[in-house]
Amino acid sequence: MVTYFSSFKQKSVKVLVSTLVGLFASTVSIIAPLGVRAAVVNPAPAAKVSFTFDDGLQSAATEAAPILAKYGYTGTDYVISGCVGMVTAPNTCHSNNDALYMSWAQVTALQNTYHWEIASHTATHPYLASKDATDGQPNVLTPAQVTTELTKSKSDLAAHGFNVTDFATPYGDYSMPVLAQIAKYYGSMRGFADTGYNTWPTSSDYIVRDQQVQAGVSVATVKGYIDTAIANNQWLVLTFHDVFPTASTDPADYQYNTADLDAIAAYIKSKNVPVVNIRDGLVSSDTNLLANPSFNSGITGGWTTDAPTNITADALTNGSYPDPVNSVKIVGTTKNVHLFSPKVAVSNATTYILKNFLNVSKIGVGEVGFYIDEYDVNGNWISGQFKSAEKSVFVEEMSFSYKPTSASVSKAALQIYTTANSGATAYVDNSQWFATTSSPVTPPPTSTNLVPNGTFDAGISGGWTTDSSAVFTADALGNGSPSNAINSVKAVASTTNKHLFSPKVSVSPSTTYSLSSYVNIKSITSGEVGYFIDEYDVNGNWISGQYKTGARTVTSGTVAFNYTPSTVNVKSASLQIIVVGNSGITAYIDDVLWQ
Repeated sequence: MVTYFSSFKQKSVKVLVSTLVGLFASTVSIIAPLGVRAAVVNPAPAAKVSFTFDDGLQSAATEAAPILAKYGYTGTDYVISGCVGMVTAPNTCHSNNDALYMSWAQVTALQNTYHWEIASHTATHPYLASKDATDGQPNVLTPAQVTTELTKSKSDLAAHGFNVTDFATPYGDYSMPVLAQIAKYYGSMRGFADTGYNTWPTSSDYIVRDQQVQAGVSVATVKGYIDTAIANNQWLVLTFHDVFPTASTDPADYQYNTADLDAIAAYIKSKNVPVVNIRDGLVSSDTNLLANPSFNSGITGGWTTDAPTNITADALTNGSYPDPVNSVKIVGTTKNVHLFSPKVAVSNATTYILKNFLNVSKIGVGEVGFYIDEYDVNGNWISGQFKSAEKSVFVEEMSFSYKPTSASVSKAALQIYTTANSGATAYVDNSQWFATTSSPVTPPPTSTNLVPNGTFDAGISGGWTTDSSAVFTADALGNGSPSNAINSVKAVASTTNKHLFSPKVSVSPSTTYSLSSYVNIKSITSGEVGYFIDEYDVNGNWISGQYKTGARTVTSGTVAFNYTPSTVNVKSASLQIIVVGNSGITAYIDDVLWQ
């Protein structure tokens, strides 16, 4: 094996490197993490999984997060804000005074280091709609007390740097009036007893269904959940509490084994199913084809009604997050009454999503329904589509897809109605209409990495070697790439150049390969973390090499470059990562990909 600055080729390689450092200096590709949100999130039916954890328990940070990070996964933790900091037991947390809860530093690390979503689980974990006489809550909470639980949790978390948009009810306990209060402050509510799957896009954001995972729920059972979600293009939300290496076998303790969590994550990885945080599992868009969608200007901006006495602007905070003050109130009468949206220009080749907050607080018979009117290029009505209706007291995000009936449809409008003699009182708010794809998005194929152990989860093994075990060491302290942070290789420069060598990879002279590596340089005074390809003949003899690039500043990101074998005699190649001597470098290397 010939190394960069090797002893017997030192002079020639030094000349080569001196030339190429200047030549390639402008080609170093440090790819920064992207923070731009797509215009449409979840534009078509597709299987996906979310890991959620309730209560803000300490094991989320110490056990669950490292396991999920090993596979590049994150989770959503629904935190009881008033129990944060109860790091010893017994304590006074209403949920479980024998459990250990995270410190604020650990909650911050979940978000900033592990990239979890932090969500709300109230301030003190009470039943929101029922009595709990055995546990210090003898009366049903008043609406004001419910509001305090919702708002204090949100403000407590905001004070520590968490912009919380999603909520889960303690014990899965809620009523429709409580759900209406939740909707004022949060964009979604995940249930607990509301088990099942979430089907695109009609599942309500305010009853996100889940599957509970605790003692008694086998890995095989969860694999079945995952297979069902894949088969039906559904969103599977898994709910955990405490996770321990040796968990209780009593389901009432709400504990689960770390080995089983690991097996579930590994199975999801093997199936190439995306894992998303809750806020990223909802169908959403940053565009809206409707004017005045939150009715802050009343029934204007193209919105009209045929019953101005029964369909009126309301400013009494009966709407929904993020703008709950203004809404439209619909009161049933002896005839059908309608709220009409502005007309929207549409294309027959496009599928659209419509989302409307709906709170039916009272109803007898009949329904509150949603219907699409379709118009030709001259504005003449030509057809219509019934979409959905609510016939009971219910709070929901009424979501549905719409595709024009024919190529003759040039415009469309939404009508929201209640039938004659329904006895309904309902509120509508935050109407959205946005274009999305017309067919399911095919997930990208799984990338094949020609280098084993590219994430260093098994340390410096699997064919990886080094000429200095003092300079290159396995690190498991979360210094790796954001997608898989726990394990990496730490490099601390010595007085001479030292090298980390990948396994040899079989290559074809007619193929161009893409290589990348995450590098996090914490300190550097000179030199570089360099990337060099060694090339070998059919017998494994070194015949040539290619310097590719180097990282030379304090930075973190992905170094990426292409490699094509130099000649037809090259049958295998390997990557060497070089830390230049006397460079003052401390760096972490992770996620080496060769494909």
